[in-house]
Amino acid sequence: MRILNNIDSRHFDELKQLVDGTDELHIVSPFLMESFDVFFDEIIASSDVKRVVLVTTLKDNDPDLLKKADSLHSFLLNCVTHSIAFRVHVDNKLHGKIYIARKNGIPLRGIITSANFTDSGLNKNHEWGVLIEDQESLKKVIADIFNVSSHALTHEELKGIIEKIDNYTENVAAQQKTKIDLEVGHLFKKKTVELKSDVRYFIKPVGYSDRPFATTRKLNNGIEKMHFARRPNPVRIGDILICYGVGTTKLLGYFEVVSDPYIWDSTSRWSWELEAKNLCPEYSESWVTFDNTISSVVASYDHVNPVTNVGGSTLRALQRGSDRIQLTDAFAKHAIELIEGSVKSKKVSR
Repeated sequence: MRILNNIDSRHFDELKQLVDGTDELHIVSPFLMESFDVFFDEIIASSDVKRVVLVTTLKDNDPDLLKKADSLHSFLLNCVTHSIAFRVHVDNKLHGKIYIARKNGIPLRGIITSANFTDSGLNKNHEWGVLIEDQESLKKVIADIFNVSSHALTHEELKGIIEKIDNYTENVAAQQKTKIDLEVGHLFKKKTVELKSDVRYFIKPVGYSDRPFATTRKLNNGIEKMHFARRPNPVRIGDILICYGVGTTKLLGYFEVVSDPYIWDSTSRWSWELEAKNLCPEYSESWVTFDNTISSVVASYDHVNPVTNVGGSTLRALQRGSDRIQLTDAFAKHAIELIEGSVKSKKVSR
């Protein structure tokens, strides 16, 4: 047995080691990451895993359902893309978080932890867990899980669940959460000073493979309309979108989201739209003259630290059509510094 945490290491990295030399992974978590792209690209695709079993919750009238539609859609899409067999079970009394890797039906390693299968749970929150390698104990855990969870949902049932949630989201305005004016931070001694920042950063492609972003095209210097294939639930007003052009892969600038997403054309592949303000118009005006590509920005970053919010070290998921990926604050700021620095360098050279 070994104690795990997100302080000396990360659960995301522990999952990489967990699946090493195995062919099946069980993910048991009430909460799920919105996009499975990075997880599949950096853990599943680089392993021998051929089957993933997912156990989670789908509670009636629970706000978490609105997030689960994106999670399940991404999970199914990645399983199909990577030719991974899958099963999805439901346990609406689930609170535990368990990850078990098997080979030829025999459990080799398992993690029982407080960490949900979310970006924060696997990377950021202060979580603790234990790594177990006792096969008989793990067999008992697996048996208990399936004794209390549903039968595996069919593909049609999953598609029906996702479609119903999507229809609800499109037709019903999201209720505003009550804001609480209650501060308790001053009542206890903090070990470190935390910055008050609720901004999220995303990398966003503009254009698509059949219609790359032309080198003669420029994004608006004021308000630009950004399009998405599905409702971008994690993206909120005030968040930052760092955009790049499909084709050249060059950065186009960075933008602050100034509107909630809305459907602009239900018949379009990119049916969802939001408005964003250009925060560096001078860069967008001359983007084609700068050599800041996706690969060069990643290459110039410190690879000891993750690039994506889920803990990934690459942006490979963008190559498979992801319409945005959430970044770590540190990497996003690195990209923004390159954008701002390019403009300053150009001014100096004039």
